[in-house]
Amino acid sequence: MNKMNTKALVEGAIFASVTAVLGILVYYMPFLSLLSMFWPTPIIIIGFRNGFKVSIISAVVAAIIVAIFTEPFSGIYLFLVFGIAGIIMGHLMSKKVNPALNIAVSGIILAVCSVFGLLFGFFMAGQSATQAMDLMISIMQESIDSAASVYRSIGMSEEQLSNIISTMKESLVAIRYVMPTLFLLSGILFSFVNYKFVKVVLNRMKYEIADVKPFSKWRIPDNFSMGMLVILLLSMAATYFNVPNMQTVQLNIIYIIKWVFAIIGLSVACYLLDKYGISKALKIIIMFFIFTSFSNYLVIVGLIDTVFDFRKLNKRHIGGI
Repeated sequence: MNKMNTKALVEGAIFASVTAVLGILVYYMPFLSLLSMFWPTPIIIIGFRNGFKVSIISAVVAAIIVAIFTEPFSGIYLFLVFGIAGIIMGHLMSKKVNPALNIAVSGIILAVCSVFGLLFGFFMAGQSATQAMDLMISIMQESIDSAASVYRSIGMSEEQLSNIISTMKESLVAIRYVMPTLFLLSGILFSFVNYKFVKVVLNRMKYEIADVKPFSKWRIPDNFSMGMLVILLLSMAATYFNVPNMQTVQLNIIYIIKWVFAIIGLSVACYLLDKYGISKALKIIIMFFIFTSFSNYLVIVGLIDTVFDFRKLNKRHIGGI
């Protein structure tokens, strides 16, 4: 037993070193910042192979190393935002929890931890969240004005320019209110990417890891729509009784429902493209075009498929979200 514990701790130390190196690289080479979302990958693997406690120790050690070689806030932030989510995902994988449920739970935890990480950063900088948001919006507005100058210099008409600028500024106003939805969607996306990447690594290590269903077979669970409807009705009732900020809550619920049904609509499109034997490369191009150009129509398609089940999928399966 002691031998196994020693082996687990040694392996945990090795993975902690790899995790720390990744964090330090991202700090000193900002152009590699996208790699930060893979920071929890070694933590997930060590949690799957050696258990919950070893993954916690590895994450803490990695965060301390990053803090020593960069700055304390970086280590704390990486642990708070990515480390906790990685620990949870590795633990759920070791317990063979359904992949879709694992990704959803880990994504929600990552989203919540990201919010706390940002709030902690604002606190360290002596700013409130409202001040930081106003500063971010101000910077974005300046970027829009700069873009307008570029468009004007290349001869774009004032009417076209006015429409574009108006749309972009309306989007900025919306961002302020739907920030929780953006955190949630990005958390689930990052968790999905990490799960798929970890699965590839563990498969090479001769582990059998359950995968999510193919994208063409994704479907909303039976209780999702009812749950979202109940939450929406409760928020409407809260608005009626003048509970503060309920309109913002409603807006985020609507955005979440919209994006979920849009993804299901895209899954339907993928199903049809597979059915007619479209090549993988062409299928990706077509799906990208559909998603970027007809997302509102995808919402309708996703809603109709959820109600009528045109693909004849098993409704009681959690699916691949």
